[in-house]
Amino acid sequence: MKTINSKSIHLICTALMLAAMAHAQGDSWRYYRPGNTGIQGDYNEAVFVGPDGDPWIGGYDASFEEGGFAKFVQSENRWENFSNIDYPVIGHPDLTGTSRVSQIVADANGKLWMSTWRGALYFDPAVGAASLVNFGAVNATLKNGGSRDLDVAPDGTVWFGLIGWGGSMGGVLRYTPATGAWKYWTGGNPPIGGNNWPTLVWSVSSVSIQRKPSGGYVVWCDSENGASIVTFDSDTQLWTYSEFAYTPGSILELPGKDCVDDADNVWAYRFKQFSGSNAVYSLDYKKPDGTWVTPPQVPLPAITPAIWAFRAFGDKQALLADGNSRIWRFDGAVWHDLGIWRSGAYTYDFQADASGNVWVCGTGGAAKRDVATATWQRYRVSNTSQYDSFNNDLSLDPVGGIYATANAGPGVGGMERFDGTRWTGFNNEQYGLGVAWPFPTDSSNAVYVRPSNGHVVVNPMFNGTHEWDGTSWQNFGGGSKAIGYVEDSLGRLWKLGEYFDLAWRNGSTWTQVGITAWGSKIQVDPDRPGTIWATTGYEIKRTDGAYSFSRTIANFPQLTTQSDQFSGLAVDRNGVAWIGATVMYGAGGTGGALIRLDANTGNYTMWRYDQGWALPGFYVSPLAVTPDGRVWMSYDTDFLTAQRGLCWFDGTNVGVYPAPPGGEPQWGGLPHAQIADCEVRDTASGYELWMSCKSRGLAVLSIHEGPPGTVVCSGDGSGPACPCGNPSASGSQSGCRNSTGAGATLRATGTASASADDLVLLSANLPPNKSGIVFMGANSSGGTPFSSGLLCVASPLRRLAVKNSGASGAFAHGPGLGAYAATHFASSFHLIAGSNWKFQTWFRDPNGACPTKDSNTSNALAIQFVP
Repeated sequence: MKTINSKSIHLICTALMLAAMAHAQGDSWRYYRPGNTGIQGDYNEAVFVGPDGDPWIGGYDASFEEGGFAKFVQSENRWENFSNIDYPVIGHPDLTGTSRVSQIVADANGKLWMSTWRGALYFDPAVGAASLVNFGAVNATLKNGGSRDLDVAPDGTVWFGLIGWGGSMGGVLRYTPATGAWKYWTGGNPPIGGNNWPTLVWSVSSVSIQRKPSGGYVVWCDSENGASIVTFDSDTQLWTYSEFAYTPGSILELPGKDCVDDADNVWAYRFKQFSGSNAVYSLDYKKPDGTWVTPPQVPLPAITPAIWAFRAFGDKQALLADGNSRIWRFDGAVWHDLGIWRSGAYTYDFQADASGNVWVCGTGGAAKRDVATATWQRYRVSNTSQYDSFNNDLSLDPVGGIYATANAGPGVGGMERFDGTRWTGFNNEQYGLGVAWPFPTDSSNAVYVRPSNGHVVVNPMFNGTHEWDGTSWQNFGGGSKAIGYVEDSLGRLWKLGEYFDLAWRNGSTWTQVGITAWGSKIQVDPDRPGTIWATTGYEIKRTDGAYSFSRTIANFPQLTTQSDQFSGLAVDRNGVAWIGATVMYGAGGTGGALIRLDANTGNYTMWRYDQGWALPGFYVSPLAVTPDGRVWMSYDTDFLTAQRGLCWFDGTNVGVYPAPPGGEPQWGGLPHAQIADCEVRDTASGYELWMSCKSRGLAVLSIHEGPPGTVVCSGDGSGPACPCGNPSASGSQSGCRNSTGAGATLRATGTASASADDLVLLSANLPPNKSGIVFMGANSSGGTPFSSGLLCVASPLRRLAVKNSGASGAFAHGPGLGAYAATHFASSFHLIAGSNWKFQTWFRDPNGACPTKDSNTSNALAIQFVP
């Protein structure tokens, strides 16, 4: 029997849709793109090595203006990312240059100041993202100044060199944090700012500050619009203009962004003499007493510019990058050749750590030279990041990771893996930190993790089917292109090809089953053994290789074979699948249809746009069915109406997640309407939708069906026995019974969003007016006896502030737990996105169940933090 819905039966009122959308607002999004993972883009202009020896590196994806800065925690091989994708304060991608960090400097208190092309950022590493301030948002001169450099003076003032942007003039901008005052100097007739600022300087590329022996300081500024130097004396409050001339000792330029070493010698490139008609220059330094010294000279290549980056440090020490990206280090007496970190120009910054290791960055990522081995290790998006914005396919692995197809450019593609913390690249530019890609391709069409053995099946672009077992590759053949793979419940691998190609692997050969037209989607049937579903634009098929259920466009009277097509596939339980379709002519309608097809009975139900369906848009393409019975779909409209995004339908209710109408950048929500693949992962509090969104990388929507956190250890008899026969009520998910007659509970409200930092931990059923603490750790102890309770969290531990239970026998910690951890704990205990922590409450209980014991514990709560 065929059934078709009527408009009146299935029409859902607007109020109901709004209620569904309101429910969705409690869900959360996170994103994985080149601009917010790993080193963040392959354009890196600034590096700062912190006191712990770990580098902070500015990076951005120039194609999308996404980026910011990231810290590489070397001991854990992970990156802490601060990107405008996740933190709007850094600036909108439409403001070109807002995420391009060009210099990072620490002030006397260890706070970081960063110049960007369209502003300046302030960041406290001890506090984290909550401390971020973008001064470009409040200062128009800075926003339009094109800042490329900054330095912090001994009096705490911050000085920015501005080259200008979009017709706006540059110059020098000073900020006084103590008063919030800004002071701007630039040229013109008359010049702006006073203090004897010169008329002829309106663009400044670099700023370095030299302390004076008698106190005060000198600000050295290199003019970008002319061969001249401008200096400011903090004692006289006057600027001095020095124009270059071909006389010995005349300063041509400052060689880089950091030209004053720790002994207050200032380095400059000066005219020496003529050799025939050629000018000869020397790299010299001026001592604090005013005398100039010409040290041994570095051998520079005969190219322009010969010097790309320079940093002075220590006592008469320096790093220099020449035009071939060869790095030189001056030890105060001799220049040492540290080798080429990567070929070509465009090296922008470097710094040596306390051990002598050198970090360098530029176009093409960053690198570390190990002082012990004298070798360079490259770090790029291709070996640290989710390195594609147009992933074709993704697959979830059984241990919490994912695999995705990926392409970073010609010759730099293959696939990638994310283990929940770090990315591994499968390509030919992973520099020993990933897996080699032995195929003549730049990407791959499809990827799939086999449930039976964990091996990864991939179709390198137009290059057949191959399996990676964790050590080596095996060639499975089977045609040049695959649209998708699945493994059925019998462990057989299935492949849907580009056209007229559906097959399963039988031993070492492929057995064709056959399907009509161009391949679209393939999914496993969750109930029928050995069975899969596959679709093309013309046919829907359910098959195990022998059994076959098929429907084509011709089987639906509402559709026409001349124009209509199927789109999408979402396989449900009990032989049901959901498919989208166009309805251009057929019964005289337009727009699209949603079909619920029952393969066991042959019946179907069709919802249609032209009959007033409650779904958004004109057309839908089913993606997945989730454990709560919702079918998730992408929706779209004709080109004249910008209505597209993600929605769900449970047969009655509809939820909508709109996408940007034109694909423009936005914070939060679905980043792009074109979803190439969608996979579902169950979580402790609901489930996640992992989506590949064309031009916006990977997006994850977390659906939270309850409060954050999962009870992982309790004293209610469901786990280890309580120390003295004092279990709490069965099923209570609480700690062992205490003097109240009940077990203490630890629960959470708010969300597990690290950026929102609104999580609250509630400890209840405690003895009244007793002190207690909540402690946290990453490891489980298994529930070992501990006083009158169970210890569920293993060392190393950190504890939150001591609380008193008061008359109500309860206390709360939060919100602001992330900020608290950032200011009180080492970075390894910060509540950052992707981290997993277990929390438990300990409290005084002198009249408890166990003799001679005076304390007890609650259950433990495991929480995974998201962005």
